[in-house]
Amino acid sequence: MNDIKFVDNHIEVKVGKKLKKITGTRLGSILGINTWHTPFEMWCEITKTYEQPFVDTIYTQAGKIIEPKQAEYIKKSYGFDILSPTDVYGKDYFKKTYGDFFSKQSNIFGGMWDYLLVDEKKKTIGVLEMKTTKRSEDWENDVPEYYAIQASLYAYLLGVDNVIMVCSFLEDKDYENPEQFEPSIHNTICIEFNVSERYKNFASIIRQAENWWNTYVLTGISPDYDDKKDAEILKALKTATVAPNEDIESLINEAEVLKQKISEVEKLIKPDEKRLKEITEQIKNHLISKLGENDTKAELKGTTYTFAVSKSVTQRIDEERLEADGLLEKYQTSLISYRMSVK
Repeated sequence: MNDIKFVDNHIEVKVGKKLKKITGTRLGSILGINTWHTPFEMWCEITKTYEQPFVDTIYTQAGKIIEPKQAEYIKKSYGFDILSPTDVYGKDYFKKTYGDFFSKQSNIFGGMWDYLLVDEKKKTIGVLEMKTTKRSEDWENDVPEYYAIQASLYAYLLGVDNVIMVCSFLEDKDYENPEQFEPSIHNTICIEFNVSERYKNFASIIRQAENWWNTYVLTGISPDYDDKKDAEILKALKTATVAPNEDIESLINEAEVLKQKISEVEKLIKPDEKRLKEITEQIKNHLISKLGENDTKAELKGTTYTFAVSKSVTQRIDEERLEADGLLEKYQTSLISYRMSVK
């Protein structure tokens, strides 16, 4: 996390060399058309000032499982010839591309498309984006704008005009058992549009994003934050930058939360720790029995770990003899130490 300076209703940081790119997901938020995320949040991610940890939920898990099914459904129902990232980059495509399919096209824009629409010569002629949701009302009239912008960015970077949005509408039971979900005409829609028709001048959107990048990212001066929408991020930033003598109460609150989390984990593993201690003692005694008079180390190799016992000889002061000679008190010194307990 960068050193942060709060100024009025924005923050300032020293920008590092490695910045994250404006992806299709971030573009809508930067333009202010995504109600779920703010420009300030995107700035924090791009500058690596702060990023909320990714949590795999039932929604993201369902999307991963259902997406390949959507692709098969589209190929069979519409006769489209499409390629997946695995088809283009191989099995470990994320590692190979570092999560950016546009590293050669742009230093500012990047991201990963879901599928490519290709012609009979395997030339890319369009982009497909797969979505799953339980909010069918968001798709009643059209593709949600922030999704359309996302796909359009990837089409623009690829130099194609055609976009196909595929969305499956899920129920609660589908999130519980996504493996059983099958896309059909009853639960999945396919909306096609041309970037040039939906956005009369998409290049102007690109320039707007580039201007945002130059104004905020390169300067290290964030866009204004929203006290309510960005409250969680602001709390994390302020907590992380607080000094002990400035706000000890904040540190205590954070310590209590962490202590509680650790305590819950310790309860779960306590029986295992006890058993491991017993086994370790038995292994230790076995190894000690194998040490010869001149040996200094004995070890046993398992599948993952190596268990070893080392023998060493140390010299110690005989306090009883010093006391008998009346010298113990003469050479005793007081050492001050501190011990804190949390009960």
